Amino acid sequence: MSRILKLGFVLLVMVAGLAFHLRNDHPVMLDFYLGSISLPFSMYVIGAVCIGALLGIISVLPRLFRLKRENASLQRHIKINETELNNLRVIPVRDNH
Repeated sequence: MSRILKLGFVLLVMVAGLAFHLRNDHPVMLDFYLGSISLPFSMYVIGAVCIGALLGIISVLPRLFRLKRENASLQRHIKINETELNNLRVIPVRDNH
């Protein structure tokens, strides 16, 4: 079910992007110091969104790697504690009465 929803969402975004492009297909001149480039306005918007997405991903990567490393460390501690707990469970309890 979620695969169908994802596919539907992707198709909806693609149709919206195509509609945006068809309504904004006039060329826009972008002047640089060394030259100029003329592309449809929708291409500039797509480029800006892609650059923003890449910058967002790059900004999240250090925290993601730190959390993955912390998670691996905690998993090792859990494994060690479970092993110790299982070893303690098999030790007989002596009653000193």
